Order: sequence, then structure tokens, then C-alpha cells
Amino acid sequence: MKYSILLASMATTLIAAPVQSTWTPALAGYYDVVFQYIQKAKAEGRAASSTCDLSRAVMPVAPTPLPFPPGMVLEHVALGRGVQNYTCPNATATPAAAGAVAKFYNVSCIAADWPDLLAPISNLALENSRPAEPALVLEPSNLQLSAHHFFSNTTTPVFAFDATTSPDLGTIFSAKGNSSDAPATALAGVDGSGNGAVPWLYLTTRPTTTGATKAVYRLNTAGGQPPETCADMPATFSVEYSAVYWFWK
Repeated sequence: MKYSILLASMATTLIAAPVQSTWTPALAGYYDVVFQYIQKAKAEGRAASSTCDLSRAVMPVAPTPLPFPPGMVLEHVALGRGVQNYTCPNATATPAAAGAVAKFYNVSCIAADWPDLLAPISNLALENSRPAEPALVLEPSNLQLSAHHFFSNTTTPVFAFDATTSPDLGTIFSAKGNSSDAPATALAGVDGSGNGAVPWLYLTTRPTTTGATKAVYRLNTAGGQPPETCADMPATFSVEYSAVYWFWK
């Protein structure tokens, strides 16, 4: 009997991936869930498939619920892995946000078919090094590159679906609509040592957006928060982070 292509990829990548220096709880939990899904798929005789039904995906609810305009349809779910940037004018100041840079990887089918994997996937991504260009996959699940994330100015997050493996979502220019603190249990930083997880966000799209996307949600965040003060910090610095992004039209 065949089972899902994606689950098979996850399992074989575990065998083929370089050995990490530390077997982390996030990694152990992730592969435990993968193993359970593989066994379930085998038992059910589930046929191999390269497509998924996004109508089955259920977006997590933020600790403080975020707005959700009626009538929207889910078009893509991505895992973001990158850095949050900050500036420090002097040692007594509070670090100021200066945008972010990240690569996004397609987890749409995970969201639709194996939602339990979305909970640990941000933590797992944070504990793995960011892949360098022109890498088109993110280990350890062999996730395909779907977008590049950056800021065009201090208040405009941009999501450019410009990779050869990207879905056809165009370029999204967004604005912050609302936010919620991350759960208290969110991973604070790499190896669990950091200043906390960045907030969960609801973003609206600007008129310059190409494509049909109306809203973007940043959820399941891990890491990314700066220290409380600029003491002993350089004028500019970055903090590693990961998150799951939901794109709605």
C-alpha cells in the first residue's frame, strides 16, 4: 500500500539529513507525530497524492483573537524562517523594530492533512540553521521555497512569491491590522534561550498588492524578540525567528 508522498519525504529526509549536534525536544516531538501519521496512513491504505484540500485546514486562534473578515478563502500556508531586525540609537534606548527578512516554505498540505505538525514546526525550524541561497528546500521536511519576505519601508511587510517553486500569488504589500501576544509557552529563542516570541499578527493588504490576497496572519511564532534595552547592543542587530503564515483571499 502507498502512503502520502509528503509523509514519505519527511521520513526519508530524517534518515538522509545531517546529524544535528543536539536531539531537541522539538525535533523529537515533530518526528513522533510524523511517525504516528505514517502508521495511520499505512493502516488506512491512503493513496499517494501531491495535492491537498485547503478547505480542511483550520487556522489556530490567537490568545487574544484576531479579526477575521467574513467570506475569505484560504489560498496558502507557509513556514517563515528568518530574522527580525532592530536598531539601537544609544545604550539607554529601547530596541526599535526595523523590519524582517525571511524565506517562506510551503506547508499548505501539512496544514490541511496533518495539522498536528504545525504546532512543533516553528520551533523545529528555529532550531535548524537558515538555508543559504539558492536553496529551494528547508530541512528536515524537504519543504519547497514559496516566497521571500522583507520590508519595503518600516511599515510595509512584503511577501514576494517569486521563486520557481512559488504558487501564483504575486507580490503582497501589507499593513499591520492587529496583534496578539504569543502564548506563554512559545519558544523564546534558539536553544530555548532568548527574549521571547514575537506577537501573532493580522495583516491587511495594500492597493499595490498583485493577486487576490486580502489578509495575512502570522501565527505560531518562535523567537524574534529583542532584549528590553540597548545596553551592550550594536547599532543594528538581528534576532532569529520562525512563524507560520496564513494567506487568505
